[in-house]
Amino acid sequence: MKTRHSTTHCLLAILLSLSAAASADTGTQEPIWRFGGFGTFGAGYHGSDDLTYRRDLEQAGGHDGGRLGFRGDSRIGVQASASFDARWSAQIQSVSRLDSEGKWTPQLSWTFLRYTPSDTLDMRIGRLGVDLYLDGDSRHVGYAFTAVRPAPEVLGVVTQDLFDGIDLTLRRPAGDGLLSLRLYGGRSRGDLSLYGRQYRPPDARRLGATLDWVSEGLTLRAAWGDTYTARDTSLQPLATALASVPIPLAQTRAAQFDTSHHLTFAGLGFLFERGPFSAQGMFSWSRFSQFPTYRGQGANVILGYRVGAFKPYVTYSRVSLDPSEETDLSLPAPLAGLQSAYAGAVDRLTMNQRSVGAGVRYDFAPNYALKFQIDRINAAESILIIDSRGMSARDVGMTLYSIALDFVF
Repeated sequence: MKTRHSTTHCLLAILLSLSAAASADTGTQEPIWRFGGFGTFGAGYHGSDDLTYRRDLEQAGGHDGGRLGFRGDSRIGVQASASFDARWSAQIQSVSRLDSEGKWTPQLSWTFLRYTPSDTLDMRIGRLGVDLYLDGDSRHVGYAFTAVRPAPEVLGVVTQDLFDGIDLTLRRPAGDGLLSLRLYGGRSRGDLSLYGRQYRPPDARRLGATLDWVSEGLTLRAAWGDTYTARDTSLQPLATALASVPIPLAQTRAAQFDTSHHLTFAGLGFLFERGPFSAQGMFSWSRFSQFPTYRGQGANVILGYRVGAFKPYVTYSRVSLDPSEETDLSLPAPLAGLQSAYAGAVDRLTMNQRSVGAGVRYDFAPNYALKFQIDRINAAESILIIDSRGMSARDVGMTLYSIALDFVF
């Protein structure tokens, strides 16, 4: 945790110094401050004993089977923004939620200085979010989306969705709408919880781009992102063990392990609204280049229809993430332990999960929404559904009942 705290302090110090410089440069002595926040009080229940349902890979826990749980979806966030003049502004946002250590330690999700020299150009520096998919940059703000939670099958498997760096956004009219291109790069940030242990990926380089077209009633997005890691030694002990086995296939596999790799995402999304009807879809493709390599696809569609303060909706999601290599090395019986370790490494990120859900959102007061949702989830194998040891669940079918109170202030 020392690394996280020191990074946070550095970001705050840099932001404050840059903000002071911006204020001095413009001659503004008193910036205009605004404060706000958001939160979700959520509860969930499913009857699958000894299993825990997680909404994303960054959580050590979630909704435990056989009892009403409040940890999986509940969160609280606060933010402050300062406007120095028409060009310079800054924003800080902190979120407290269940993290990869099973704690509720507040974490900085945004800390940036923005420079807007014109209506067509926007630049930011600091801690920023990776918005590969629609709702991606606000996935902790429950009030911002229709369902109880963003689709775990799509957004729940996006890892290291924060970075410390810079982005540039260009805008121009296009047809009946506004076209925006965002380019960004920096150092990835974020922790994971896999197989009962916290995993903090080595510092990695993040590059990406998003292209949006927004008009009245229709939003389209295409996105691409790549995370490059140069010194990931997590599988080197296994590679060394395989290299010592006098079997050609084992030695071939050992030589294929590499400490550098790319994790690449691509996505398409749309949001269509006409009158009381709305439809939203997200489609994703991913590739993990480190041996054993992975390729995956994900999709989510939500259809809703507003009737006064009520908005009933249905949702469908699925994800498939499979290794490209076989798990069997045909090692002799005395090396069964090594064979098992290799099979576990090949299979460590495998996911085949789908869910169908229905719910209703009730906007009973300004800035408040109450949601109730039922999901039927089926998984041949899932790292989002874990057992008491933190291991992936297999051949699971569960029904999850959720209720959430979302608010902004």
